Amino acid sequence: MMRVMVVEDEEMIRKGIVMAVDWAALDCIVVGEAANGEQALAVAEDCQPTLIITDLKMPKMDGLAVMEHFAHDSKLKKIPSFIVVSAVGKERITEDAFSLGADYYVLKPFDNKMLLNRIKHARRAGERRMREISRQTERTEEKQVPVRNLETDVTNIIH
Repeated sequence: MMRVMVVEDEEMIRKGIVMAVDWAALDCIVVGEAANGEQALAVAEDCQPTLIITDLKMPKMDGLAVMEHFAHDSKLKKIPSFIVVSAVGKERITEDAFSLGADYYVLKPFDNKMLLNRIKHARRAGERRMREISRQTERTEEKQVPVRNLETDVTNIIH
């Protein structure tokens, strides 16, 4: 069973995703919700999601920084799959999301059927492969994870 966490600062959208999908029919269960990136990290530590549906532009910590944290967290045995749901469609931002591990990128506003199909594909992909984090055995100290700022990235793209 896939363990899903929804990370979205807009409560109506977050609750809409949670309520609109028949999770049991997809062999999924929603194990956590978060309203910002910092909260997402804390909730994920407790609920250990295998799929995270996340917005990018959020207060405190954006979705790219959340994905980057998961990519570099040495305590994790498995990196969750990511579906990014965002109103930001800039090419550089989408490339960053995919390079940090996004499996799908869905632009807002989105059709529920599209999101449902992306969840189904992510679940199937998760069944076919378990993404294990490769660790270097000689590494003895943790790297500091840089904090990204989506607003700065977008501003740099515009100017």
